[in-house]
Amino acid sequence: MRTMIRKTTKTILITFIVFFSLSASSVAQLTRIGGGLSFSTGIEDVDHKTGNPGITARGVLELGDKFCLIPGVTFYMPGKRQHNTYGMATTTFGTLDADITYRMATEKTILFYALAGANLSYLNTSYKSGDSSSKLMPALNIGTGIEMIIEKDLNAFAQIKGVVGSYKQYLAISIGVHYYIKRRRYKTW
Repeated sequence: MRTMIRKTTKTILITFIVFFSLSASSVAQLTRIGGGLSFSTGIEDVDHKTGNPGITARGVLELGDKFCLIPGVTFYMPGKRQHNTYGMATTTFGTLDADITYRMATEKTILFYALAGANLSYLNTSYKSGDSSSKLMPALNIGTGIEMIIEKDLNAFAQIKGVVGSYKQYLAISIGVHYYIKRRRYKTW
């Protein structure tokens, strides 16, 4: 029964991500791309230890005045842990996100937003003995962020979100820069 619920949840989340990405791309306009560093509390147990920091890449698609879609991908440094049975274990960890943001407040050059979205985490552990295991884990994101105009075509961003899933919950913090693909219309929000 539990396996069936997990498979159904995975299918629904993957369908949501694909459907939303396809439908949003037809009405949204990609205005900026960017990247930076991510730090996470990670997933740690007997088999897995995920590393920090990570590298993130993302885009911002505007869905009107108040909403944005931020698809992103993050890869974290491999983590190592001694396993009692299989020897040294090296874990590779990455995430694929599709977050919807809601503009809560603006103040001249600063924008505050709330976010919610879907997360698909990939976890691969290889052991010195030659064995390996991998998992795809769907989850939900919820958090907040800030974006600040720092230059004519550059914005700095900082974001914190909790990732809640059936496997483990963790906290992720991202900082970085967005570059406007087309020139910014205004120097304030």
